[in-house]
Amino acid sequence: MSDFITFMAAPAVACLIFSGVFTYFGCHVLKREIIFVDIALAQLAALGVTLAETIGHPHGDAETWIFSLLAVLAGSVFFSYTRRWTHRIPQEAIIGIVYVVGASVALLVASQSAHGAEHLRSIMNGSILWVTWPWVGTLVLVVMGVAIPHWIYRKQFWKLSNQYRKSDKEQTVNFLWDFLFYLTLGIIIVNSIETAGIFLIFAFLIVPAVVGTLFSNQLLLQWMIGGSVSAMISLLGLVLSFKLDLPTGATLVCCFGVVFVLALLFSKKQLPG
Repeated sequence: MSDFITFMAAPAVACLIFSGVFTYFGCHVLKREIIFVDIALAQLAALGVTLAETIGHPHGDAETWIFSLLAVLAGSVFFSYTRRWTHRIPQEAIIGIVYVVGASVALLVASQSAHGAEHLRSIMNGSILWVTWPWVGTLVLVVMGVAIPHWIYRKQFWKLSNQYRKSDKEQTVNFLWDFLFYLTLGIIIVNSIETAGIFLIFAFLIVPAVVGTLFSNQLLLQWMIGGSVSAMISLLGLVLSFKLDLPTGATLVCCFGVVFVLALLFSKKQLPG
């Protein structure tokens, strides 16, 4: 038990933080029907990391973070701008194009590095097992910084997500709110990508939100249900990976997959609201 606490305490706290913040964003993403925006932003963040490391900046260096943030910033502007064409082109199509192009550029960049293949595998799967307490402290500060505008302007964010597919003449205002939404999500992803990896970030963001949606129609209740489920399942996944000596990231993703199937089976007994 002491070995588990020693090795898994920091990753467990990180998973609890991920459960809250990514489920919140996931509920918004589901309402907007832009399911793969997080994986596209994660791929852009990974592209920034790949580019920085290929030109010689070490893992975890400040320059690596800056490259990743700039890539996410560009994606946030692009996704916010292209929303005006959703009546002609589904935004999921645009998001998919950004993802596949970003992934392909990352492959081309990584091919110029001796350790490119290993780096790409690490970015996809993450290394959450090696989370440290200083990193957890940094994550807490980042999440707190992101939470401030989302709390102050929560009505605007909820309203925009609920009416995302409806025509609205206030394109400039919507652009600003969309940009802030994508940017804040991107900031969380930038600070998580090298640790959690693309696959686990997607699982944390989408699966709990889907589970919450299966059992409630209210966004706040969806967040509470999804966040609670995410916290329990991620802790269970950490225990299983430790006891069975399995890759932690893959184990967590599979646990989320099992919970998704179970939620589908039991979703007929929905909670009120």
